[in-house]
Amino acid sequence: MRPLVFRCLVATCVLAVHLTARSQQQQTESAAQATPSTEEHFLNWQDNSLSVLPYGWNYEVDPSHQSTLTYEHVHASAIGDLFVFVDATAFRDTDGDDSTWYAEVSPRFSLGKITGRDLSFTLFSRSLFDVKDVLIAAQYERGEDDDVAEAALLGVGFDLDIRDPGLLGPLSKFQYIQLNLYARSELAEGVKHGFRDMQVTMVAARPVTRGRYRWLFDGYFDWVLGFGSEDWSYHVNPQLRLDIGNFHGNPEKMYVGIEADFWWNKYQIPDSSGFPTNQAAWSLLFKYHF
Repeated sequence: MRPLVFRCLVATCVLAVHLTARSQQQQTESAAQATPSTEEHFLNWQDNSLSVLPYGWNYEVDPSHQSTLTYEHVHASAIGDLFVFVDATAFRDTDGDDSTWYAEVSPRFSLGKITGRDLSFTLFSRSLFDVKDVLIAAQYERGEDDDVAEAALLGVGFDLDIRDPGLLGPLSKFQYIQLNLYARSELAEGVKHGFRDMQVTMVAARPVTRGRYRWLFDGYFDWVLGFGSEDWSYHVNPQLRLDIGNFHGNPEKMYVGIEADFWWNKYQIPDSSGFPTNQAAWSLLFKYHF
């Protein structure tokens, strides 16, 4: 089933690019008839960052103490957005293999941008969320050992906005909120391949300013429902960071803070008294955007 998974992802990408090309051609022809042509850039914005978690403790399944270096890239473009991250982790106090890596690539194709239509809507009049855009969402996950950690995901994504006032006050100051609903295919050995499971992913960021102190609270959750051959899993990974660059006239560049890592049935392994997999880990965090 592995070739089928990648054929589906490739077909989705090809379709999105084809629709984008048609839409851009139509928009270019219309603009040429109405006004003089103007240069358009494919990338709207992009950001790259390095995070150092010099010391983390209380991990399960893996060694309890570890350090991690993370590279992240994110951009928004004329057809959607892309998020990529790579973790390089060093395990502490181990006699065997003392390092590993893990990566995810998450492209999303905006149906609103590609078709040139406003796809925003509200589910009901008192809904807490407004949907700003609908996207084709995909994700590829890969660990150092692809026989153990490899998966492909394909589904639908939503860019959300929280109304102001909301149930919890003025929440519309979120920088972003994204909700993705995936069909999930495990590609590792020993499990049945194919889109047999589902995953719900939400990511969000909320800045908070108190005088000169600018904080950013962000993170994500992944909920694998467990419909396939493996168990369910719920992973919450929030960060609270202080913008120390703001004290030197260079905001949103350098942060220091803490990361929490809560994971129930880590790696979709059922928790038990003999082999605990429910995790509540903590790490120091330094992050630099360049």
